Amino acid sequence: MSKEAVQVIVRTRPTSNFAQNCLKIDTEKNTIEVKMEKAKGQAINNQQENWNFKLDKILHNASQEAVFDIAARDIVDSVMEGYNGTILAYGQTGAGKTFTMNGGTQSYQHRGVVPRALGHLFRCINAKPEVASVVRLSYIEIYNETYYDLLAEPGVAQPELAVRDRADGVVEVKGLTKLVAESEEAALNHLFTGETNRAIAQHQMNANSTRSHCIFTIYLESRSRIESSEKVVMAKLNMVDLAGSERVGKTGSTGMTLKEAQYINKSLTFLEQVVIALANKKRDHIPFRQSKLTNLLRDSLGGNCKTRMIANIWAEKEQLDETISTLKFALRMMRISNEATVNVQLDPLVLLKKYQREIRELKQELAMHDTLANRSGVNYEPYTPEQQTELRRTVKRYIDGDIVNIDVQSLRQINEIFQQFKNVALDYKVLLEQGGGAGYGAGSDAAGSDPASRAQSAKRDGQTTSDGMVGDTVGDGFAVGLAHDGARPSSQMDGIDVTKAARQAAATKNKAEMDSYNKATAVEEDEEEDRDPSQPPPSEDKALHEYKTGEGKEHQDIYLTNKKDLAEKKSALKKLSLQVNDTKKKIDDLNSKIALTRAQREADQTEDGVQVIDEEEYAFIRQVKEMKKMYATQFNERKIVSSEVSYLKGLVETSKMNLCNKFLEWYTNKYGDIQQATQAATEEDVLDDGEKFDKMEMEKIMAADPDSVSYYNAKKIVSHNKRHGKIAGRNPAKR
Repeated sequence: MSKEAVQVIVRTRPTSNFAQNCLKIDTEKNTIEVKMEKAKGQAINNQQENWNFKLDKILHNASQEAVFDIAARDIVDSVMEGYNGTILAYGQTGAGKTFTMNGGTQSYQHRGVVPRALGHLFRCINAKPEVASVVRLSYIEIYNETYYDLLAEPGVAQPELAVRDRADGVVEVKGLTKLVAESEEAALNHLFTGETNRAIAQHQMNANSTRSHCIFTIYLESRSRIESSEKVVMAKLNMVDLAGSERVGKTGSTGMTLKEAQYINKSLTFLEQVVIALANKKRDHIPFRQSKLTNLLRDSLGGNCKTRMIANIWAEKEQLDETISTLKFALRMMRISNEATVNVQLDPLVLLKKYQREIRELKQELAMHDTLANRSGVNYEPYTPEQQTELRRTVKRYIDGDIVNIDVQSLRQINEIFQQFKNVALDYKVLLEQGGGAGYGAGSDAAGSDPASRAQSAKRDGQTTSDGMVGDTVGDGFAVGLAHDGARPSSQMDGIDVTKAARQAAATKNKAEMDSYNKATAVEEDEEEDRDPSQPPPSEDKALHEYKTGEGKEHQDIYLTNKKDLAEKKSALKKLSLQVNDTKKKIDDLNSKIALTRAQREADQTEDGVQVIDEEEYAFIRQVKEMKKMYATQFNERKIVSSEVSYLKGLVETSKMNLCNKFLEWYTNKYGDIQQATQAATEEDVLDDGEKFDKMEMEKIMAADPDSVSYYNAKKIVSHNKRHGKIAGRNPAKR
């Protein structure tokens, strides 16, 4: 990382009234000599008469193409490499800053730095297919010390814009719109749309004077398609069109224009103070936050950026004061040094996938070593619920004394064994607190009545929701989790095949569907309506409506009936899910009351230490048993309805596909191939006068310069949107 001074290029505005006696421009030595005549009078005048300025480059009467090639092309190329860049246009009002940056409004040859930079950027992107690039654009205006988003959607309330520092030190505007541009034409469309929203006014020195500072920013994100994809190169290019400094005595500004001039001159003064502070190596504090402009350009002034300033001067005798002021500011800018570095970031999502792939490969290599060492059956993956259940049974057999040892294979297995020991211990603890072990066995995991312990056990099994209920609304249905072993349905439900009813309903639906299908395919071809072959076939939407109300009515009815049945089953499923959750909540409330009752009578014990259960607690326990039976019944009812919903979803999709296939078959038999019919209908369209003119104009543009097609298309789109009120524009006086 090396320091690089800000480069300054001076551009003169072409004029027929060039001050030959006062200005001497040497484009080879890049020097400008200014000689100002003293005011005549009897008083002693010690005013300086001569100035010599040495710049990096001087463009005298240069074309727009030459300005871009010398002042901006290498900056755009460095952005493609990952460096931040800034191109700054500075000068007095009427000196040609906006023309330099944006160019003429109609001529493609007179386009400015910004449109040319966009075209060059997308040509570079297209020339590197091995690199995946994403381009985003923003356009911000600073009008009377207030930020305005020029690309914001019209008619929508926008958040207040504010400058903030990101964690990586990059300056950004919070709430600023960033639009993705996939092509040069789309980028130019956004640029021209933003230009229509700029604040413009008229005064004696400029008929279209911009009354604000504008910054058009290109954000480039690129990554290799061949090499490491987690490496992301981030760069941005700021193209700044500053409002011109004004002398009110010359411009004759009054009213709102005068107020705007005061804000412009004030912000440019603060900019000069920042430049002077940066040039002074002994200064510790740089007053960036004095104005909105300097706060936003912190990266460009003395930061991580390649900055270049285009100083526009008006080479006429009447404008010598402003010319000298501009050249003095240019010399101060040349004393600023920036430290530009390539901006490389690592994508966390891509890194995560890379690490997962490396872990998988390491596990495979470890498994290979185990095979060579005759160590088979070693598991290095996280334990599945089935494996955890099997290991739990092994732990219980070890506790009961059925087995002497547990074979240890890996560290992961040891950790899982300890976890299962902990789970078993917690279950025994809950069982002892409830005062008995009735119904407890190897499969009764966390079946106690204590809500806290049961919630912990359910959480281990992954069956709880965020609010502690057995289910929660997800997607278009409900998920109520799994019932524990203690909630087994009553004996009257035993022996019933849960999916038998669903299969019977499916068979009935299938039979009805096949009957309808047979009726539909039995329609005779001679019932088709006569159609004039010279007329183009109807559109796909009209033909589909004709089919659904005619020959395909039976298929449409089947589809609608299935949708109606599905909606009814979903409603029933939702109702049952609510009932199950309500029952579970009541069970939890009763368990809480039991725990509270036990806590209140903790001191009431017999001499042998046995606790006495009072009538109130006994009533609560009986209610809990009844509620559990109800819960089991409701849960099984919901399971049956859920299987019917799953079947009906498939039935709806099948009937929908059947309707589409029959429609395509009917359309092909009646009108021919649908794609050929659509193409034929398009070919039959007759161009009107406007379309003929557009076609001739496009042919003329293509013959003159094919690269200008995107420019003219973007201009045409913005003009069309503005005429139809889609781009309202903004009046500065109403802001």
